[in-house]
Amino acid sequence: MSGICGVVVGGGSAVEPGVVAAMVGAASHRGPDGTGEWSEGCVALGYLTLDLSAGAGSGAGAVRQPLAAPGGGPVVVADARVDNRDELLAALGADRPAGGAPSDGELLLAAYRRWGTGCAAHVIGDFAFAVWDASHRRLFCARDPMGMRALYYRVEPGRVLFATEVKQILAVPGVPCRIFEPAVAGYLAGAFGRLEWSFYDGVDQLPPAHALVVEAGRHRTWRYWDADPGERIEYAAEDDYAEHFLELFKEAVRSRLRSARPVGISLSGGLDSGSIAATAGWLVHHEPRHGPPALRAYSSAFRDPELAACDERYISDRIAGHWQIPVTAVPADDAWPLVDYPEHGPDRDAPHLFVYQALVERILTAARADGVATLLSGDRGDELVGDWIYDYPGLLRDRGWRVAWAELREQARGSGGRLRRVLRREVLEPLWRASPFAARAPSRSRSGPGWIRPDFAERSGLRELLLGNRDTPPGGHAWRGRYGRIFSFAGMMIAQRREQTAARSGLGYADPWSDRNLAEFVLAIPQHLVNRASERKRLARRAIRPLMPDGAADATRKTIPEGLFDRGFRERARETVLGLISNSRAAALGYVDEAALREAFESYLRNEPQRHDFWSPLRVEIWLRRYWS
Repeated sequence: MSGICGVVVGGGSAVEPGVVAAMVGAASHRGPDGTGEWSEGCVALGYLTLDLSAGAGSGAGAVRQPLAAPGGGPVVVADARVDNRDELLAALGADRPAGGAPSDGELLLAAYRRWGTGCAAHVIGDFAFAVWDASHRRLFCARDPMGMRALYYRVEPGRVLFATEVKQILAVPGVPCRIFEPAVAGYLAGAFGRLEWSFYDGVDQLPPAHALVVEAGRHRTWRYWDADPGERIEYAAEDDYAEHFLELFKEAVRSRLRSARPVGISLSGGLDSGSIAATAGWLVHHEPRHGPPALRAYSSAFRDPELAACDERYISDRIAGHWQIPVTAVPADDAWPLVDYPEHGPDRDAPHLFVYQALVERILTAARADGVATLLSGDRGDELVGDWIYDYPGLLRDRGWRVAWAELREQARGSGGRLRRVLRREVLEPLWRASPFAARAPSRSRSGPGWIRPDFAERSGLRELLLGNRDTPPGGHAWRGRYGRIFSFAGMMIAQRREQTAARSGLGYADPWSDRNLAEFVLAIPQHLVNRASERKRLARRAIRPLMPDGAADATRKTIPEGLFDRGFRERARETVLGLISNSRAAALGYVDEAALREAFESYLRNEPQRHDFWSPLRVEIWLRRYWS
């Protein structure tokens, strides 16, 4: 599946002809293998199919939707991949679908019939689905906890619309098209936002791990799942944590290899994608009956001597070669930011745009030419097991002051900061925030970039947004930091953009690091085992080492292609940037101070330290010029 949409009207009226057809047509790229509509009185549903068929017996084949149980009853449309199929079938008991291997949609329908509006908590996987229950005159929608499938909705007097993409809702007659300014303000400040926002006034996004019910003329949303800060997993030996993590990671990759067509891997020299390739290779070698017919990898190739430091193939090729995975080298030397502008622009839905969007699209094009059905990527690995999250109180408690002190010194050395500053940030400030005195202290103000106009920041509520997420469950400093990264707005935004870009290329997208079981495990163990200054991504690195060639796990490194970045902004795309800053559409709308934004770019050209990233206002400007001029 690749997309869903629908409309429900109240007051005994019937859905107007052509509404769902317009919604389906607005996202036609999501239906290369078929589209369809279904209607009955006050409800109409639409679906768009991308066939990622896994063949007979797997339950993942393309099945015509919507689905209804034999003899009538609830009807479902789903964009989903269900991973805990065996567990669900066992729990469903007598309510399990008839036949040998039910499709994922049939499993979701059976789960709704069994648990009603509580069904989503029982499902592991990537999903967004909607159920129309005529017996209760109820629309029920749910979205997966890791935010891998999108779902937007609009509630009007007498009508509710939902869809995979915002543009599908905007295509409906009578829906106004207005910018939601708080979302733009957060994005200009560096991609801050709230998970329930879209960039259009009156169109909401169903947040991850949330459900929506519309019945009796009312609607409500609620969180059906959350990580439990009180959950604890404790082993006697550190190796036991690595073994447990590896088994969960194997299952995460195994679930995403369910295909009768080749599966691709976007492979760099980092641990995140390298772990996916090594695990996929191991699974195909040891479990050939359950894997795809072929694995293929796609790596960025930098052949220009000036960009040699950006090339990671000396690591990625070793991992792929160890498991005999063919690798396609995708030319990257000329894929600098804003190459061929205005091509490779953002979608109408949002200004999301990768700085190396052209390179992303080249990889997708190469994968599609090879007949790949799904492309795997490790985008969320940093959030799950890396980043600058350290647990010094836990390290002190479990390993003693010598180890904790050595790690503090290593962090200071690696970050180029003073030990006193690291001690204050990582130990003293968390202790203060955990004290009862901090709760009574006034919140410290955070200011956005100087290019955001103060009057716009004020009316859009930017200051409150920058204060941070106040909905994080209570827990220790490191636990809250990890939770915040896993379920961050930025992480969800990247996942949505990746999926949407892949869908436009006729491919599915999946990330094994976006797995609920993995997230629950990582949040349940001592956080000092997950990541340390002396060994980045300690847990994952130790877990994956047995599946990699000798030394490869320790050699993996995350390389940011700064040379390509600078080549674009300092040389090749310099005039493009200046053109976007001049006569700015964002300035005309009262969002940015054009002179301040120009000064920020010129400061970058002078090699001066940058407090804020000017890429965010550039992609907002590109989006505004393309869709709001």
